[in-house]
Amino acid sequence: MIRQRFKRVLLVAPDNPPRRLAAEYQHVTHVSDVSRLFPVIFELKPDLILFDYSHVKKDIEPLVRRLRMNTFYKKTKICCYKPDAHTATDELLKAIGVNYFVYPENLSTESTEQVNIFTAILDASLMRVLAKVAQ
Repeated sequence: MIRQRFKRVLLVAPDNPPRRLAAEYQHVTHVSDVSRLFPVIFELKPDLILFDYSHVKKDIEPLVRRLRMNTFYKKTKICCYKPDAHTATDELLKAIGVNYFVYPENLSTESTEQVNIFTAILDASLMRVLAKVAQ
């Protein structure tokens, strides 16, 4: 389950595994087609948008810029799930408005320091599902 801090979560990822995820959780809405993203955001007004970087790699920069330029989305947090860290890309995304990054090594480690940020965002059950998707 998603923590109470984020009551409405939008998951932007490919169809296969996350569709089950969206069916299991009431507060997670799944979008696989990037062209449907903004109508769903306007309708849902999510607290957190979780992007799968490998799915929206070519579109993520304009999407994040558009979200951050519009005051309607001001309180929406943006999280990006990436298969590996890349300093230049991560710094660019952070500069244009991505709040959190999730990496597979963060999902598999048991260190409380590293997982602290992510447990504030996502519950452990959702993090296990994301770890399975990464493998």
